[in-house]
Amino acid sequence: MRILMLLFVMLVGFSTTAWATNGMNMIGYGAVSSAMGGADLALVDNVTAMNINPAGLSGCCGSEISVGDSMLQPRNHHQDQHGNNLLADEQLFHLPLLAWAQPIKNSPFIFGLGFFAQGGMGLRYESLRMPFADQVAMSQEYDELSSDISYMKATPTLAWHSEDRRLKLGICLQGGYATAKMDMFPHTSLAVDDDGDGTNEFAFFGMRLKDSRAWATGLRLGFQYQWGNLTVGGAYLTESKLTYKDGNAQINYSALGEGLVDYDAELSGFNWPRQAGLGFSYLIGDTVKVAVDVDWINWSNAVKNVRLKLHQRGNDQVPASLAYSYPMSWRDQWVLAVGLEYRCTDNLRLRLGYNHGNDPIPGKNLFPFFPAIVTDHVTTGAGLKWQKWQVDLALEWALKKKAYGDNGLFCHHGYSAEVSQFTSHVMVTRRY
Repeated sequence: MRILMLLFVMLVGFSTTAWATNGMNMIGYGAVSSAMGGADLALVDNVTAMNINPAGLSGCCGSEISVGDSMLQPRNHHQDQHGNNLLADEQLFHLPLLAWAQPIKNSPFIFGLGFFAQGGMGLRYESLRMPFADQVAMSQEYDELSSDISYMKATPTLAWHSEDRRLKLGICLQGGYATAKMDMFPHTSLAVDDDGDGTNEFAFFGMRLKDSRAWATGLRLGFQYQWGNLTVGGAYLTESKLTYKDGNAQINYSALGEGLVDYDAELSGFNWPRQAGLGFSYLIGDTVKVAVDVDWINWSNAVKNVRLKLHQRGNDQVPASLAYSYPMSWRDQWVLAVGLEYRCTDNLRLRLGYNHGNDPIPGKNLFPFFPAIVTDHVTTGAGLKWQKWQVDLALEWALKKKAYGDNGLFCHHGYSAEVSQFTSHVMVTRRY
């Protein structure tokens, strides 16, 4: 257990924000799930079940431990009528996992503990021409726009199977840790008084938010039931409320002669959603498994209106409190996942998958730094066993998606956002 906790601390340090692809979620967790396009509710039978369908943990016939990583390479493009036609900075994001399971001796129960990088969003435009550069004369028309939201979970799990192993049930307590950072033109400060009456006809003060963190809990329940070659599985996940505290926001008041002023920051409204899903898998002969999942993700209740509250007491020349509100109004997402696994030999399996989920973000609320708009994914992968070891690999392509936004906060005449992504997954399992 001490080794697991040490590795978890290392994984948290290694993990950075990643582009997730069903809203802020990954389409699958672990190389097996991802290679199947996320069609895993009735199929999963390894330690990653803790973050998918905890009933599947009963498929572990003995002790096992898995460690894995998902490496994401997003491509984000932004274009508008303010002169911007650019790609976001190239970045490589890591989403690690570590999971362990142990049957409870002389009982139908199995206990597991896992740590999963759940997902998030993140991108960075280093030099974006600001929309108000068309309204006022500016010595510096370009500045940075970026976001960084990440979420990691600890997943203690208990699963049970019937004597004939046809029925499996599982429950997972989820403890979440999230971080948030944001840059909104932090090097820019404007206070324009054209008529000299002492009031600013136009003002903008850039902001840099960092060190915000939140803790949350949730509960995941699941079942699997087998009729001959057909298995049915389902899972339900509660919503996790997140309020990011202990953050620091720097507001750029240089135009007022006050420089950078530090505020205590509290961010709310970015919650992790409820989710419910039902899946089926069918074994054809002895070599082919086909799996289909349908998932409902309740983004409409989780991401409605993001609020940022700022407070400071050290400078009487600027406001002591500020409040910002960002309407999001995300839509619920329906996800269809289809996967196929072919057993070439007892030690080699090949996998294919497809995943489709509707775009959850309305165009009027599409932010340049939160374009979670990808809808389609194709995947492939393989699994190789050798004695007590197993290595699983997966490749995932998020197909190019273009969306148009008319959020006047950042672009007065509308803009387009284009997103695609390549992800590679690797997972190594040791059974005892």
